[in-house]
Amino acid sequence: GIMDGFPVAPPGLEYLLQVDGLFIKETRNSIFQNYNTYDLFGTDGQLVYQATEQRECCGPRMDCRVANTQGYNVLNLLVPLECCACDAKVSSSSGEILGYIMQEWTIFTLSFDILDPSGLVCFNVKGPGWGEGFMSDLHYKIFSADRITEIGVITRVLRGFRKEVFSYKDNYTINFPIDLHVSLKAMIMASALFIDLLIEEHRRRERSRAARRH
Repeated sequence: GIMDGFPVAPPGLEYLLQVDGLFIKETRNSIFQNYNTYDLFGTDGQLVYQATEQRECCGPRMDCRVANTQGYNVLNLLVPLECCACDAKVSSSSGEILGYIMQEWTIFTLSFDILDPSGLVCFNVKGPGWGEGFMSDLHYKIFSADRITEIGVITRVLRGFRKEVFSYKDNYTINFPIDLHVSLKAMIMASALFIDLLIEEHRRRERSRAARRH
């Protein structure tokens, strides 16, 4: 839609205007697939977006491209890998920067700030402690810039038992205020993908270290 001559939402992200949450499902076909793919659903179960990790073979970065169900690009997440405390840049399909994600590594938890295009902190996302979540869901709580008011949550869902207990796929639920600006909803969506990419990168490095030891 257009309001006073300005688009209400970046191209392809109009769907986010009407929702207060999303569900992300990893869709890798096999444990040997070396890049991540995701389906993103609305709270009504409707498939709305699909995301694909695009990794340079030996390069210093990984990207995640989000497309709508027709295959048109709607969002891009760029993560440089050459440093541990890196920023991720989020942009629309037209190249407009929607914001940045800046990690805050601590000994106990993964947390990060969500910044607007000018570098102003909009939200702080505080993850669980490293020891938490072995047998429970992991909650990444989203706070306003004051770091006090909780406005939403990204939850890494505990995989079901039986055949999924050894699954290599992760699922996430995202909840945010329905009246939040679309660009900020898109940033929270990108943050959930960012969390999973970081977890997968950590797993890759652990596997690589283990392989070198044998």
